[in-house]
Amino acid sequence: MKAIQTSAYVVAALLIGGCASNTERTSKQWAQAIQSAETSTDHEKLAEHYDEMASTMQANADAERSSLTDYQLRPYRYGKRIKDLRARSTRLVHDYEMAASDNRQMADFHRQRAAELR
Repeated sequence: MKAIQTSAYVVAALLIGGCASNTERTSKQWAQAIQSAETSTDHEKLAEHYDEMASTMQANADAERSSLTDYQLRPYRYGKRIKDLRARSTRLVHDYEMAASDNRQMADFHRQRAAELR
């Protein structure tokens, strides 16, 4: 079970890293943008970035939830692995939803900060 949980975290980290690389900036550049954000435009761009990340994480959660539904409807297809697959999918759905929620909160924060700077 510990190995499944560890692999789930690794997969989540790779997906998050992969999502960040799809943007026009690298994750290091986003970190610098967060630290140097001074204008409302800077904060609005950061809010858009976090919104994109939240929607990506929610899409991943929905896809994993679909897999989980398949595992529950057709357990005979997966044999002895079914318990591990269900546990992994359940954990990934939870992790993706938490990541989406965190990203939405960050987007809200940056929108609020942008409104304060106007």
